[in-house]
Amino acid sequence: MNRNQTAWSTKTGRARRARGMTLIELLLAVAGTALVAAAIAAMLVATSYGTESRTDMRELIVKHKAISTRLSAAIRSARMVLEQGDGYIVLWLADTNEDGQPNLAELRRLERHGATNALRSYIAPADLDETDNTAYDLDTTDFGTETDSIKGSANFPEALWATDVTGWDLTLDDADARLARLVTWRLALRAGDMTDTAVGVAALRNE
Repeated sequence: MNRNQTAWSTKTGRARRARGMTLIELLLAVAGTALVAAAIAAMLVATSYGTESRTDMRELIVKHKAISTRLSAAIRSARMVLEQGDGYIVLWLADTNEDGQPNLAELRRLERHGATNALRSYIAPADLDETDNTAYDLDTTDFGTETDSIKGSANFPEALWATDVTGWDLTLDDADARLARLVTWRLALRAGDMTDTAVGVAALRNE
C-alpha cells in the first residue's frame, strides 16, 4: 500500500469514527432534552396545582367571611324567628307599622337549596305597594308554608348569597322558635377541591 492509499484509509476511518460519535452524541442530547422536558412539565403541573389550591383557599376564606357577616347581620337585626325548618329560617325583621302582627314587608326567608347548593335570601322590595303588603296573623299563620309559596315572586324576590354551600344546620336555643334568642349555624362550604366548615352564632334583637 502506497502513501496515498494509507492516507486515504486513515481519513476514511477518522470520518467513520467522527460520524459514529456524532450519532451517539445526538442520541444522548435527545435523551437529555427529554428528561429536562419531563422535569419542566412536572414542575409546571406542581406549580399549577399549588396555584389552584391557593386560589381555592382564598375563595373559601372570602366566602366564609361573607356568609358569616350576612347571616349575623340578618339575625341580629331581627326581632323574632317565626319558623325554622330543614335548610331554612323565617325571620320577623321588625314591627315597622307597630300593629303587633308581621306583614310581608317585615319578613325575610333564608334558605339553602339542596339541588343547587345555593344559599338565598328572600325579602320584599323596598317599593312594595301597600296593597300587596299582606298582613299575617302571628298565632295562626304557618310562615314556613306561606313564604315557600311566594318566594321568588315579584313581591318576595330572591337574592343569591352564596354558591357551593353543601350543608346548613341551624339550631335555636329554645324549642319554641318564637322564644329563641340565639341562632347557631354550621355551614359546609366548597371551593374547587377544597372544603371548609363555617360555624357561627348570633343573638336576635328581640324588640
